[in-house]
Amino acid sequence: MSYLVLARKWRPQNFEDVIGQKPITQALQNAIATQRVAHAYLFAGSRGVGKTSVARILAKALNCQKGPTPHPCGDCQLCKEVRDGISVDVLEIDGASNRGIDEIRELRENVKYLPAKNKYKVYIIDEVHMLTEPAFNALLKTLEEPPPHVIFIFATTEPHKIPLTILSRCQRYDFKRIPLPSLLEQLKKIASQENLEISEASLHLIARQAQGSMRDAQSLLDQVFSFSGPKVSDQEVLEALGIIDRKVLHETIQALGEGDRLRLLEIVEEVFNFGYDLKEFCGELAQLMRDLLVLKLFPDGSQEAARLIDLPEEEVKDLARQVGKFSQEELHALFRALLSAHDEAARSTFPRLILEMTLTRMSRRKPVLSVEEVLEKLRAMEDRLLAGGGSVSMGPRLPPGSPSVRQSETLSETMEEEAEEVPEAVSPQRDAGEEGAGELTGEGKEQWEDLVTFAKKKKPPFASLLEHGEPLVLDEARLEIVYPENSFYLERMQEADNLSFLQDLSREFFKRPMRVRISGKKGGFFVRKGPENQGERKNSRREREEEALNHPLVREAINVFGGRVVEIKKL
Repeated sequence: MSYLVLARKWRPQNFEDVIGQKPITQALQNAIATQRVAHAYLFAGSRGVGKTSVARILAKALNCQKGPTPHPCGDCQLCKEVRDGISVDVLEIDGASNRGIDEIRELRENVKYLPAKNKYKVYIIDEVHMLTEPAFNALLKTLEEPPPHVIFIFATTEPHKIPLTILSRCQRYDFKRIPLPSLLEQLKKIASQENLEISEASLHLIARQAQGSMRDAQSLLDQVFSFSGPKVSDQEVLEALGIIDRKVLHETIQALGEGDRLRLLEIVEEVFNFGYDLKEFCGELAQLMRDLLVLKLFPDGSQEAARLIDLPEEEVKDLARQVGKFSQEELHALFRALLSAHDEAARSTFPRLILEMTLTRMSRRKPVLSVEEVLEKLRAMEDRLLAGGGSVSMGPRLPPGSPSVRQSETLSETMEEEAEEVPEAVSPQRDAGEEGAGELTGEGKEQWEDLVTFAKKKKPPFASLLEHGEPLVLDEARLEIVYPENSFYLERMQEADNLSFLQDLSREFFKRPMRVRISGKKGGFFVRKGPENQGERKNSRREREEEALNHPLVREAINVFGGRVVEIKKL
């Protein structure tokens, strides 16, 4: 005899063997016991949850020699014929390949004839949603008033595609996905009966991959059995099913918690070389973020947390050791970032780059404040501002080098190799004499104007920043530009991206390496050369920006939230 796969060998043969569908099987048994069997049923649900199996069991229960009975014997000739699929009165029809009106017309002609051997003629139409609209219309009258010896059982994974006129003529039962514990218990039973040595962790992994489908779980177990033989190791399960090792996922979570970017890049390389779908890897990480959030909500490891997390006990303990590295707000932010990466990786031709950039960005987590913490800080700031009758002292100005004003740490990491070729962003305290000595004349002034023109061709927004600066030094090896101290333009020019672009721009324009320096000018704003009204307008605008930057509310908000000014808009 040819080999029978596990999914067919372990197909349920009576209502008691059906896993995870107790409400449906009980309703059908009660209907048979009370002789209230409907003439048409619709079984809806995802794949592999027992729709066709229950339809066959119902056909056996109705036609059993001891029946109709809620408990078909399985030993009589009629039960065996239904089990083997050779009964002349139980017809299974594939709706995908028999979907036209001609097939339905033939069915209508045949239903009028009495059963050849059984009490009922049962038509099981699988994937009934595939029938055409004319075919459904041709079936309406027969479905509404069928002969008393005919039972229709429809099975579908997409009930929303079935016309309402058909739905209204059927008793509908929705099959649920089978819970993971039930899948796991059945897999253990099958492994024991088949003399298959496999760990509970591997069975748990197979059950997770099945996603609520008993047939999928049995097929995966059969695949592992064929790959490894009667004794299966955890590594062989991973190789047979092409599943990423759960340890890699937990190492990723650990690297995110510790900010280990090098390890994250190594993990992405391992996953990529393994051939695993990077989109699915993002999905698995997002699922772990959800599990971490559940553990965060139930910090005592209560039964509620264990019930909501479909993971082995050891894996839950590993996650519990990592949960303290993340706040609830951070977990929400990381979850959103992974979902975004999941969607981008599905559309992109470079999913590895997307995953690498996403994980390295996630590792540089900034403190995320909850709404309650933000409100509390705002109340504290309001109390301090209102102290003393509502007057607020201006206090000292924020130094341009402060982290709350600019972020130049990334630049300092790149300044170690070639100090002579890296631009500087400083704010020296200059006196009036130094200010006057910085004005360029003749060839230096022309070179500066040519540099600004060159910048306009390369990057117009950056050229606008240059126009608001004053060249203090411009010689064979140096370029120093000054801006009013604490000004918006000084902050923008001191950003790492702009400093790097200025370094590249000057090297390309002057055809030689230049030492670039950005500094602040003490003593207020200066007026650029040009028409008087134009200088006044620019000076007025800079004064408004200076006033906004040094407003006590703005400075207090920067101090409280650790932020920086990105843009100033006129309201």
